[in-house]
Amino acid sequence: MNVTELARQLGTTRTELLEKLPELGFDIGLRAIKVDTAQAERIKRAWGEAARHERLREKMDKQATVRQAAEARKDAPQRELAVPEKISVNDLAQKLGTAVPHLIGYLMKQGIMASLNEQIDFETASIVAEDYGFKAVRGQAAATAAEAGRETLRDLKAKRREAKAGSVRPPVVVVMGHVDHGKTTLLDAIRKTNVVAGESGGITQHIGAYQVEEKGRIITFLDTPGHEAFKAMRERGGQVADVAILVVAADDGLKPQTLESINVIQKENLPFVVAINKIDKPGADVDRVKKELTEINLNPEDWGGKVVTAQVSAKKGEGIHELLDMVLLVADLETFTADASKAAQGVIIESHVDRGEGPVATVLVHEGTLRVGDSVVIGETFGKIKALKDWNGGNIDAATPSMPAKILGLKSTPSVGDILNVGEVGRAMRKKSTKQYHLVDTGEAATPIEKAPKGSASSRLSGGEAAGQEGDKPKVPEFSVIIKADVLGSLEAFIASLKHLERPDVRVAILKQGLGNITESDVLLAEAEHAVIYGFSVQLSPEAKQASYNRKSEIKISKIIYELLDDAAARLKQFIKTEIVEVPQGDFEVLKVFKDSKAESIIGGRVKRAPITASAKFRLLRNGDPIDEGKIMELQQNKQPMPELKEGIEGGMKVAGARGFREGDILNCFVEEERVVK
Repeated sequence: MNVTELARQLGTTRTELLEKLPELGFDIGLRAIKVDTAQAERIKRAWGEAARHERLREKMDKQATVRQAAEARKDAPQRELAVPEKISVNDLAQKLGTAVPHLIGYLMKQGIMASLNEQIDFETASIVAEDYGFKAVRGQAAATAAEAGRETLRDLKAKRREAKAGSVRPPVVVVMGHVDHGKTTLLDAIRKTNVVAGESGGITQHIGAYQVEEKGRIITFLDTPGHEAFKAMRERGGQVADVAILVVAADDGLKPQTLESINVIQKENLPFVVAINKIDKPGADVDRVKKELTEINLNPEDWGGKVVTAQVSAKKGEGIHELLDMVLLVADLETFTADASKAAQGVIIESHVDRGEGPVATVLVHEGTLRVGDSVVIGETFGKIKALKDWNGGNIDAATPSMPAKILGLKSTPSVGDILNVGEVGRAMRKKSTKQYHLVDTGEAATPIEKAPKGSASSRLSGGEAAGQEGDKPKVPEFSVIIKADVLGSLEAFIASLKHLERPDVRVAILKQGLGNITESDVLLAEAEHAVIYGFSVQLSPEAKQASYNRKSEIKISKIIYELLDDAAARLKQFIKTEIVEVPQGDFEVLKVFKDSKAESIIGGRVKRAPITASAKFRLLRNGDPIDEGKIMELQQNKQPMPELKEGIEGGMKVAGARGFREGDILNCFVEEERVVK
C-alpha cells in the first residue's frame, strides 16, 4: 500500500505518519514509499490503539481537574445562596454560575430528569448548591435581571415627588368621575382646542396618552378615564398621574363612581381640580354640586375651602381654557420636577403586538431621558430601543420626563404598569434572547395568486369553489391556516393579530383553532387543505412529527408571536400583486473621478435638480444616453458622511456596480418602491 494512501486513511499527513511510526515500533524509514498489506494492517491497529490511549489520557486528566476543583470547593468556606421554594433549572444554573447543560447532566446522575425550564424544590436545590460550594438559604422568588432593583410604581412616584433637583416638567393629568358625566367629551374638547402645534385634525395615532399646549406650557393627559393603564395602576396601589380632574355633572351631582374616584384620589394623595360639567344643560345646578362636595369635607375655594373648581361645558367647548389654567395652577403649587440627565425610568401605560412592528409599548417617562439605542428592562421583558414615536406618531430621538412615547425593539410585550429602567441588560436576561423558533418541513413558499396551482392555498376562494356564489363580486383568495396555542389568551391574541393582517384583496381562513400540541389530525388537515399550521408556545406530538416527515406540511412553531405574524404577513403579501416603481431624485454631475472600478468607485460632483439620498440607485448618462447603472454606497460633504445631498451642493459619492466615469457624466438618481397594483 502506498504510504500516502495509508496516511489518508488514518486521517493524518504522510510526514506525521513516518515520524510517529518508530514510536509505535515500526521502522520503515522516513523516505519509504510503500508498505506491504500485512504491515499496513498492523500499522492501522497500532495507530488506533495509540489514539485510544491518548483519548483516555485526556479523559483522565480532565477527571483529575474536576476532582481537584471539587476538593477546593469542599474545603472553601460556603457562601450563602438565596433560593426560593421553587426554582427553574435555568435560574439555578445562573445562580450557581455554571452552564445549564452541566447542571442538567449533574441532576441526571442524581436520578432527576429535569429540563431547562422545569422547577425543582428547595430541598433538591440546596443539595445541588452544597455540591457547588454554596449554602442554600430560603429566599424570595428568584429575581431576574429585570426584577433586580425594580421599584414599584408607588416607590417611583414617591421618589420623584421627594426629588428637588431638576427642571420643572409637564404635569401628568388623568380625568376621573362617573361614567355618564362627560369625561370622554371633556377629553375630546381639550384635544380639539389645545393640541400641540403640528397636529392637524385630532389624534392621528392612538398611543394611550397625548399632550396639549396651554399658554406655551405642555400638559400630558392619559387618554381616557377608563383606560387600561389607569385601572392597572389602581390595582397595583399606584397612579401614574400627578393631577386629577374630577368630573361632576352639574345636573346630576355626586354619584357612587364619583365617590370611588375621590377615594382613589385621596388614597394616592393626588392634587385635583373639580370640573363641574354640563353647565349648559337644563336643570344644571352648580351650587348643588358644591354643597354635596362640602358634605364630604371638600370645600370649594369660593366657599372658603381649598378645593379648586372650574365650570365647563365640554359639549360646547366652554371653560376649557379656564380649566387648563386651574390645572397649571395646581401643578405650580406642587412644583413637579425631574432630572432629565439621569438614566430614564418610566411606567408602561399601554402594550400590544403590532402586526408590522412586533411588540410595542407606550411608556410615560418619569425620570431621565429615554433615547433610541438605550437598553431597557421592563418587568419580565427587555430589549434595545430601535425606534421612538411621540403621541402623534412622529419619529423622535428622545423622550423627556412626562412625555408619552411609543417604543419598538422589545423581545415581548410588557404588562401595563411595569416599570421601565434603562441599563445594560444583564446575563440573567440575555438567556431569554435565544429565540425558541422551530421550523419543520417548510416546503415551497406560496406562489403568487395568478401562478398558483389548482387546489393550492393560493387558489382557494372565499365562499367555496363554486363560481358565481357572490354574484358579480370579484373572487377573493384565501390564506388557509390552522392555529394551536398553549393558553386561550395567547390563542385569542394571535387570531386577533392575524385578522388585522387581512386586506380587501386577500382573506385569512382559519380552518381549525385550539389549545395544546399540534396533532396528527392537524397535519393531515393541513395537507388536505394546503394550509399552514401555526403553533404558539406548543410542540409537535410524536405522531404529528412522524406525519410531517412524509408530507409537505408547512408548520411554524415559535414562542415569539411576532415571528409567526411576520411569516403570515410574508405569505399574505404573495397574494397581492405589486410592482416596483422608480421614484426620481436629483441628478449628480461628475466633476472629478478619484477611483474607477466595478466594485467601488469614488467620484466628486454637484447635485442638480433635487436632493439625493444615500440609499438611491442611479443610471450613468453620457450625452443623454444610458451607459451603466449602479448603487450609491455613501454620500460625503467636506469628507463627512451625509444621509443626503441637497440641490446645488458639491460633494462626493462612493458607488458600486458601475465604472467608466468621465467628467461631465450625469448620474440620474432614483429610489425603488414596491407598490400594490390597484
